[in-house]
Amino acid sequence: MTVPMSVQENIRSLDAQGIAGREIARRLGVSRDAVVKYIRQHDYSPKPPTLVPRPAGSVLTGFEATIELWLGEDQRRPRKQRHTAQRVFDRLVAEETYTGSYSPVQRFVRKWNAQ
Repeated sequence: MTVPMSVQENIRSLDAQGIAGREIARRLGVSRDAVVKYIRQHDYSPKPPTLVPRPAGSVLTGFEATIELWLGEDQRRPRKQRHTAQRVFDRLVAEETYTGSYSPVQRFVRKWNAQ
């Protein structure tokens, strides 16, 4: 059973005044175990989740050089004639036997254009 925050605050304030745990439990009507628990607890903030890195490797492994070549050649072309992420994906499927989805291609093109 959890103790309401107001009671937890009372436990900490009475403990700060030097009152014994048994006396705190008697005054507030909670168990001595609860008093000990909330006296020892210092940080009430939830711990942030730890980020787990994704496994290395991608379905694009082996195709990066081809995509970079296409995008590099596009730098000399007018803006309207450059490859979009969709066009890169279509060419990979048609010419390079790419079997992955569109999303990794889109992310790669976005990163490449940002650099």
